[in-house]
Amino acid sequence: MKSILFSSLVVLTTAATTAQRVPELQDDRIVASANGTGITLSDIRRQIDPNMGQLRAGAKNDAEFKKAIINAEEEVLNSIADRLLVIAEFRASGSGLPASYIDADIEETIRRDFNGDRNRFVASLRAAGTTPLAHRKRIEDGIIFNYMLSQIRRAAWDVSPGKILEYYEKNKADFVRKEQAKLSQITITQGAAEKPEETAARAATFADALRHPEKIAATLERFKVTGKPITGTPTFADVAMRVSTDDYASKGGDTGWRDLEDLNESVTAKLRTLKVGEVSDPLKFDVGPSSFYVIISQEATRPKGFADVNEPEVMATIENKVRQINMNIAIKRWLEDLRAKHHVQAQPQ
Repeated sequence: MKSILFSSLVVLTTAATTAQRVPELQDDRIVASANGTGITLSDIRRQIDPNMGQLRAGAKNDAEFKKAIINAEEEVLNSIADRLLVIAEFRASGSGLPASYIDADIEETIRRDFNGDRNRFVASLRAAGTTPLAHRKRIEDGIIFNYMLSQIRRAAWDVSPGKILEYYEKNKADFVRKEQAKLSQITITQGAAEKPEETAARAATFADALRHPEKIAATLERFKVTGKPITGTPTFADVAMRVSTDDYASKGGDTGWRDLEDLNESVTAKLRTLKVGEVSDPLKFDVGPSSFYVIISQEATRPKGFADVNEPEVMATIENKVRQINMNIAIKRWLEDLRAKHHVQAQPQ
């Protein structure tokens, strides 16, 4: 679709030229139609105006600014036209949208944004230059558009194992990783009434108990650690959730897979001496005048190299990427069919 008359949208940089252009900028007219529905300059301005500052900031000179606005203008025009065609396709199918869907959306807006005050809601529409009827039509069109898109997305949702493997082989370089360890940790900090040597002893006691789970219950009781009763044999995660003071405590100390080269050197050195499942002695870290201790456990390791396509996280990543590609292709083809089926025309300038 050809670009709309640029001079109707561009904001000039000097006050003098802007003042000269005010009548032209305020002029509104139909610049295109999609299946008989007109698209006006004001329709396009409403979407471009909020981004003018960003377009201006990203342009090195007026020529780039002009080109950026023309590109944005054409993108918005095509987007509006496609939206109208999608809605037209829904209506042409003879389908209808239950009024209750629109009512529920509007009532939720009134409840959420206007504290249930319908008068305030109506006043806000008037201030925005619209009416309750026009707003209702916009909500209806939005629900229809999203419904139609969801139908196309649903058809493209399934991803076959063959497609996953094909994507992996074509993009294998994206799945190179560094040497990694799946790490769990417990951080023990000095208590308000605790001496440094007492903190060290407490950390050492917990490290020993973690190596001998039968000691965990007594150790928790000794240090007056409260919490939900533990069922079964206590684990590293049970202790972490009750004792650790870092951000991973709520996850049972699980920090996930970590690149060894990104970890503290002393942690990496200790991990290289631990077998999977072993628990370290407390590692001491000094921060200013105080210290804290970290107890680590290596849950699993992965060597440097290509990630295995069958690993759950790798497969999930590829599934999402392939699914998005499939959806984009399906939507693009669908819109192309709609454009061929319906009528889109630029108006003479």
